[in-house]
Amino acid sequence: MKSEDVAPHLNDDIISSKVDNISDYFELERCCSWCKEHAFSNVALQFPDHLLSYSPTVYKELASSLPESQFHVLADTCYGSCCVDEIAAQRLDTTAIIHFGHSCHSRVLSLPTLFVYGREQLLLSDLIAKIKQTFTPLDNILLILNSVYYHYRNQILADLVGYRNLRCLKYQGEQNTTKDYSDRGNADFETEYCILYVGKESLCLTNVVLSNGSRKVYSYDPDTASLEMVSRNVNKMLIKRFSFIEVIKKCNIIGILVGTLGIKNFNDVIDRLKKVIKSAGKKYYIVSVGKPNPAKLANFSEIGAFVFVGCCENSLLDSREYYQPVVTPYELELACIDRSWEVDYISDCSSLLDKNYIDIPEVEESQELVEKLNSLEVSVNFLNDRTWSGLEQRLGLDPPAVLQQGKRGIAGHYQGEEVVDSRMQQAPP
Repeated sequence: MKSEDVAPHLNDDIISSKVDNISDYFELERCCSWCKEHAFSNVALQFPDHLLSYSPTVYKELASSLPESQFHVLADTCYGSCCVDEIAAQRLDTTAIIHFGHSCHSRVLSLPTLFVYGREQLLLSDLIAKIKQTFTPLDNILLILNSVYYHYRNQILADLVGYRNLRCLKYQGEQNTTKDYSDRGNADFETEYCILYVGKESLCLTNVVLSNGSRKVYSYDPDTASLEMVSRNVNKMLIKRFSFIEVIKKCNIIGILVGTLGIKNFNDVIDRLKKVIKSAGKKYYIVSVGKPNPAKLANFSEIGAFVFVGCCENSLLDSREYYQPVVTPYELELACIDRSWEVDYISDCSSLLDKNYIDIPEVEESQELVEKLNSLEVSVNFLNDRTWSGLEQRLGLDPPAVLQQGKRGIAGHYQGEEVVDSRMQQAPP
């Protein structure tokens, strides 16, 4: 949709921060230079919900600076706002996307994409002081900045120049262009290292803690200005996730819940999950409901559990309010095939296709036919056991109804009714 159609304001309680300098926060000069350099004439602007109120201003600034280009605002993403919504952009025939706000850094399918993380503020002097109090210059430290604080990267490294074993994870500024690069792997330490995450408590932090279970993970929260170890809570998280695996083992029907359409290789991941479920002799359904919530998934009562195919952050869905557990592809493989539990949790489902790939047991054709018949019997039995299966048609059992003329008019006054003015009625004494 175009920015004129966007609501001019949002409630203040869903805006995480007030942006004083829009041009600096959204890096409008960089956006214009990128569009000019690649001659993009039709560009989609994707905003998360808490920044959507600034989209009309950003649109007007870009449109006035680049009158030869057309811009569109993606006001509502199909799934998580951290993922690039390439499907919505393609409906507008756009040739590029500018993604504003926090990103999960998943690989985009094909459209050229520029990432503008935003410039959230933190007290840099306090962060540097807390780092010096907690770590020594000889410690091996991998610094992971939440993307909204990534603009502090060079300044932090300059202030901690004495920490020679400090590395900072790099983020990609754009994808599917001549300047595309992927440098998100952990720094090449020869010995063990610890991790310092800078950012608020979020799914991003949860992903960092789980995927680095063998390392000490520290977190600095800019809101509370506190630095503490958070990896001690990883066992509680894993125990909770492990309980879902036991539920999967007992399920006959599993739903493959589509949580993204824009991540590269997501179709290959779904095909692999089909084979994994078949190898365990279970039935699967593919379900796509957009952003999942308990009410949507409750409609599929015959499904015992869901496996969520999404980015590394959104796949760690908190399913406490859901009627069925929602697991990750890694947890599904733990339950269905002979995969061993890794110390470092695998949250990136795409890695199951390459560096974390293991073979799936082959299912013989005769055995596959038996499993299909068994799964069909399970589905039929479930439908037969339902106490309510829909409205009864009773075809040919009831006499046809006589057509009658209905009322005409509006609810306040139908034709043929006496007009009563309530204002003329006197209140009883």
